[in-house]
Amino acid sequence: MAPHDPNKPGDMLALLLKEIQEGNNNLLQKIDSKTADLQTSIENLHSTVSSLLGRVMEAEKRIGDTEDEVRRIDSLMKVVRQENETLKDKVEYLANYSRRSNIRVVGMKEGSEGSDPVKFLSEWLPNVLGAQHFSEQLEIERAHRTLNPVPNPDKPLRPILVRLLRYQDREKILRLAKQKGEITMDGRRISIFPDMSPDLAKRRKLMIPALKAFKERKVSCYLVHPARIKIITEDGKFRFFETPGEA
Repeated sequence: MAPHDPNKPGDMLALLLKEIQEGNNNLLQKIDSKTADLQTSIENLHSTVSSLLGRVMEAEKRIGDTEDEVRRIDSLMKVVRQENETLKDKVEYLANYSRRSNIRVVGMKEGSEGSDPVKFLSEWLPNVLGAQHFSEQLEIERAHRTLNPVPNPDKPLRPILVRLLRYQDREKILRLAKQKGEITMDGRRISIFPDMSPDLAKRRKLMIPALKAFKERKVSCYLVHPARIKIITEDGKFRFFETPGEA
């Protein structure tokens, strides 16, 4: 067989076709390689997306479960708050009920009651309020200063807590003290108040500005139990206000 002559047209065409074929084969190999790499990347991406989708679905489930739990806890908290308010009201009622026979004597000089406050007050109260109002000996179960330390001379005096045997005596003493107006002892003004829980005392104190405002406007008004303002309207009807803002 005669050798190829690159100068002959037929041989040149054959050589060109051969080079083209070889180039195509190389290109196909590269394409196949790249396609395989791309397929692998797509498969890896698909696996990653599938994994992320699973995590998102799991996260959505957990979020949904958490929202359900939050709603359940919120509902439970509402019940707990309601029960707590009910229990608080009951405790407050019992705290004040236990004081229903008590009075506070405010303004009495330290030591004025002597070593036997019960005996002193059982005699002093009828004397200052009018012995004619007490047909029987005033019976006091116990009497003592509040448990705070003895104050300095420039500080307010400690009140005396008095527990009476009978609730009726407590009401009588408060009524007579109100009727008498000013009570003094050793040049000091003495006040007699009903004993009450700190919370109730705070609520009543908050009503004082509104009570004064009514009185400045010549409105007949009273602070009534437990911490309400009662007014008498021009047509003789009663109205009650439960909060300072309402009043």
